[in-house]
Amino acid sequence: MATSWGEPTNLQEAINWVDKATRASDRFRAVWEASHRHREQHGGDCTVYPSSDGPLMGTLAAAAGAKRILEVGCGLGYSALWLAYGAGQEARVETIEGDPSHAAIAEGNFAGEGLAGRITIHVGRAAAVLAKLSGPYDLIYFDGDPAEAINDLDQFERLVRPGGLLISANLFLGVYMPDMPGLEKTAEYRRRITDVNRWMTAWLNSGSKALSVRR
Repeated sequence: MATSWGEPTNLQEAINWVDKATRASDRFRAVWEASHRHREQHGGDCTVYPSSDGPLMGTLAAAAGAKRILEVGCGLGYSALWLAYGAGQEARVETIEGDPSHAAIAEGNFAGEGLAGRITIHVGRAAAVLAKLSGPYDLIYFDGDPAEAINDLDQFERLVRPGGLLISANLFLGVYMPDMPGLEKTAEYRRRITDVNRWMTAWLNSGSKALSVRR
């Protein structure tokens, strides 16, 4: 039973408190909900995987003072919105999306939130798009295809500035989909970002995100 001032008295109450507070502070919650509905409508082959950490992404972008941000895996634009909002008016976000229909929906979401002028979508496979980009970026967010993970990491090491932040998601998808193609690539990705000569890396307790600073 919680105390009269609302202090949680067990782990589940604490988790519920954090979830409620996070939902209340999520200014782009409608886009998050639309992303989940889209995935439910289109089934397991849909590549929209909305993050549950939007406020965290915005806070990290603000704390890093990031002015140039790159995202791999736009989906319907939820995390890109948070990155742009958190980084502030002078920052610019570039995001890569392989599905043109998802990119079109995301562009509508950016316009609807008044952030279209601060977010650019590159439509295409990350492997092709990344090779054409020039750094340095202050912050890169990887939320892309596990099968392309190592190629993408090669590019991130080229594109992110020394001292820049790499946020990585979906590095333990084998827990949920053990037969998913490309899991060996994410295993190698995990090994690479824990190489202290390349990166300083910390993990969220759930393993849902890795935060890496380039050496």
